[in-house]
Amino acid sequence: MIFQRTRTILQWLIVSGVCVTIAVAEEPAPSKPALTRPEMKQRIQALKNRTARLPLPAPTPEEIASGRSLVNNGRLRSIYLPPSWQSFVVPGWGGSTNRPRPANTTALLNALQASPDYGFKTRLFWIVSRGNDCQYCLGHQELKLRRVGMTDDQIAALDSKWEVFPNAERAALAFTHKLTMTPQDVGEADIAGLKLHFSDKQIIDIAYTVARYNAVNRWTASTGIPQDQSFGGEEHSQLDTPTSAEFAEVPSKVAPDDVQPRPEWEPMDQALAALTAAQSRTPLVELPSIDAARKVLAADTPGVTPPVWLQAIADMPVALDAWRQRQAMVRDGKTDSLLRAMIAWVSARENRAWYAAGHAQARFLALGGDQAALASFAALEKSASQPGHAEALRFARKLTSAPHTIVDADVARLKEHFSDYEIAEIIQLTCDANAFDRYTEALRLPLEGGTAEVAGR
Repeated sequence: MIFQRTRTILQWLIVSGVCVTIAVAEEPAPSKPALTRPEMKQRIQALKNRTARLPLPAPTPEEIASGRSLVNNGRLRSIYLPPSWQSFVVPGWGGSTNRPRPANTTALLNALQASPDYGFKTRLFWIVSRGNDCQYCLGHQELKLRRVGMTDDQIAALDSKWEVFPNAERAALAFTHKLTMTPQDVGEADIAGLKLHFSDKQIIDIAYTVARYNAVNRWTASTGIPQDQSFGGEEHSQLDTPTSAEFAEVPSKVAPDDVQPRPEWEPMDQALAALTAAQSRTPLVELPSIDAARKVLAADTPGVTPPVWLQAIADMPVALDAWRQRQAMVRDGKTDSLLRAMIAWVSARENRAWYAAGHAQARFLALGGDQAALASFAALEKSASQPGHAEALRFARKLTSAPHTIVDADVARLKEHFSDYEIAEIIQLTCDANAFDRYTEALRLPLEGGTAEVAGR
């Protein structure tokens, strides 16, 4: 492990009368996010030369001959995650395991661009990625925005000049940034602002999509995936292109320059009161009918009562994928089941996501966890009896609250206790929890009464 700096501690050791100097490595501070567009471009271009934190071997001759996409993100997922976890479940991505996917990245991008909201959603993805300082995803969104015809100045305006965009899009950009950076502060006024421009169905789509983008960022940034050398048919996709004088020195209004630490968890009596209150609240948007959710489940698990989280997205094409992936992430994989529930609880408590917290608590208790362990992060950390579990919880907390501060040493500490496959699962579990937190709480979904009896947590 190479650190940015070391300090030398002189210790006088009596070893055959010799004075020994020991160099002790310090963990580096995360690099400050790039605040200007030229610096941002340099970083996303330089990412092509980095080494992934989980080994990413070169494509095999069989992979190359198959004609399938060789995008680094997809390849890393396919190597380390169970196949049942691998649907991206993001609207319009074509990542479904239940529908045919175009054979390569170029074909996929061409198909996606036929969607009338593709440019709009890509701009939202750019905002999420800039806010999380996810340089891998930023590089992809820069290239996608070029493909839909945006000039470099128009893309630059996403960072500092929202007034050039229509009012509806400005409202969506503001909501996206807030849901990304401070999900605990998103409330009724934010949804009301969207309702001035979008239908309830569209708002559900926006909230769900932005939530999933936050999951993707956390995966690609924490695994340290190198930027793809080529993308979308471009043999050598150039990312550090010139920036006009108008935007060359303008500081970003989106990058995580001064992110405040999340507040400490509320005492358990307050958390339990919030969970109780969540059972009687009314969603901030009109949800699809429960019958629509039943139709989704009929293709997989007929007769099961749909949870509210599924009802909310029942009209979206990804609903069945989301259901199957969520079941798989409880059922399949190498990581301990109790640790999975603990990660979900940590994420929900950090994000003040009470619907998600209710589901995580129910899973934790059903697996034999002690209610007292949920009282605080320190109590949960102390209750983690298996080797590495406390470290995994600390990692999940950091990845939840400050994904832009994850460094090599964070993953290196996990490697002291877990295999690369288990680390990939821990990362993905945290990513998925952050997505689940964001859309369920932004919409103020009511927590099911008797949550432990509800399938699909």
